[in-house]
Amino acid sequence: MSATSTSTAASSSTSGSTSATRVVIAATVGNLLEFYDFTVYSFFTLTIAKVFFPASDPVVSTLLALSAFAIGFLARPLGGFVLGHYADKRGRRAALTLTIFLMAIGSAVIALAPSYASIGLAAPVLVIVARLLQGFAQGGEFGAATATLLETGSDSARGFRASWQLASQGAAALLGSGTAALLTYSLTDSQLLEWGWRVPFLIGTLIMPVGIYLRRHVADEPLEAPGQKTAVLEPALVRKWFLAVFTIMGTTVATYVLTYYIPVYSTQYLKLPHKLSMLTSIGAAICSLALCPIWGALSDKLQRRKPLIVYGRLALIVLLYPAFWLMNVFPILPVVVGMVVIMMFFYTMGSAPAYALMPENFPRQARAGYLGSAYAVAVAAFGGTAQLVAAWLIKVTGNVMAPAWYMIACLAISLLAACMLTETGNANLPQ
Repeated sequence: MSATSTSTAASSSTSGSTSATRVVIAATVGNLLEFYDFTVYSFFTLTIAKVFFPASDPVVSTLLALSAFAIGFLARPLGGFVLGHYADKRGRRAALTLTIFLMAIGSAVIALAPSYASIGLAAPVLVIVARLLQGFAQGGEFGAATATLLETGSDSARGFRASWQLASQGAAALLGSGTAALLTYSLTDSQLLEWGWRVPFLIGTLIMPVGIYLRRHVADEPLEAPGQKTAVLEPALVRKWFLAVFTIMGTTVATYVLTYYIPVYSTQYLKLPHKLSMLTSIGAAICSLALCPIWGALSDKLQRRKPLIVYGRLALIVLLYPAFWLMNVFPILPVVVGMVVIMMFFYTMGSAPAYALMPENFPRQARAGYLGSAYAVAVAAFGGTAQLVAAWLIKVTGNVMAPAWYMIACLAISLLAACMLTETGNANLPQ
């Protein structure tokens, strides 16, 4: 090979590496912004309950607000099927741009919606419509973003790249909880109730152009040739779709309880001040952001996904009850945050490699559709309802340990499903 050709090859390799890095950054940051827009609602549940769902019993008011949070997940399966299929047909960039645009509209509606005191029942209706639009967008985001992360770059780092899907959710939770904590500490209770809670939703709307700008780097070529038909109902793929749904079940229940419900739980049952309870979510989010890429990279080095998934989920199952017991016996901030951090350590170990294992089980031309719809169904059925179920179980049983038992059951089923998926850490991506 001549010096000129060698130089050209090196330049091409460098350019390809740079392009892949840009695509991964675009998918990750855009995913972060979308999850921020969707989940910031949960950090202001108690405030939103007063503004849009007033009731004589504060617990009932909170349950109504959590119901509106859960309603957003009902549209996720439709978004997963429609936008995931769109991503496979029209290309990743087209779908990713559309999802971030729809998410921003939903955030704007919530930010600008008049209160119940101003327009009555129309106020919660506006919030519910906005949550449905956000859910539709989020359902399509997951499959397209995860497929992009998995497919861009070398096979040897697939687990690391795919783990940024979960890490970006941690970053979104950190951004949301950090914003909520800053506003809670900076504003009086009346200011927060009157206008402060709207600020995070406005931020989510205004940063939409940033996400669209970044995603211009993502390839937009259709993945199917004209006239090509994908066997979307192939029995083997349908079986793996169901396994993916139940694998995600444990992950999503743990996410929404440990990251989003614990602040509410800490305020209502551990009697921590609301301002301090926000710090539990910040701790959980930092763990997710920091640890997910480490576990993803380790699964690449081991060339196996399942061992980390099994050890992580088994450890979390064993630790859940003692952790919740300690939080109730010693309801002080260091103990609560410490228990959350320990649980998140094993949660990320068991979850980050799964975000590579699941999409690797599907062929490229149907990957976004299968994965997006599986994620959307699992999150709609289990994630979006996790906080509501946890709060309801405590109310009907009178047992503050009920959330731990619910998580244990979901994680056990999820672990079994993950073990039944094909090990893909040492194999090429199915084409």
